[in-house]
Amino acid sequence: MALTTLDYFKPLRNLGGGQMPTFEVVKASATTWSKGGIVVSNTGLAVEGADDPLIATILGVAVEDAVDGKTGALICPALPYVTFWGRIATGDTCTTADTAVTQRYVSGEGAGFDISLDATGVFVINVGDTANAPVMIINFIDAIGTAWGAVEFVFVSSAFNAVT
Repeated sequence: MALTTLDYFKPLRNLGGGQMPTFEVVKASATTWSKGGIVVSNTGLAVEGADDPLIATILGVAVEDAVDGKTGALICPALPYVTFWGRIATGDTCTTADTAVTQRYVSGEGAGFDISLDATGVFVINVGDTANAPVMIINFIDAIGTAWGAVEFVFVSSAFNAVT
């Protein structure tokens, strides 16, 4: 199965109840990104993150496309009580498509995983990398044993609460 634009990260639910938090970020001029991208801070302005984004710069997940000519765009912030939907993979280029959802990926003890960008521009949780670990998987959405499995995750560290 190849990843598609429908596989982008998206807000799932707010553990505190109520509506999902969103806010508008001021983006760098001539910067664009797609819905579902990881948005990071770069010298005080929002830009789309690259592969393996630095934890202390992660602002959140884009809830709309950012277009050239507009100064802002909406994101869902990377706060610990907000959960997101995403897919898992392994390897820095996320080309290992046979990674299956397994019980060992539900961290429980604070171990987290890195975020990687695949060749098609879709962000995934890199379960093969725990060195730079802003996200923790808290629940399965797909059945155990499903390749490119969908999971529920939270940001345990971001620009809002970076632990470095």
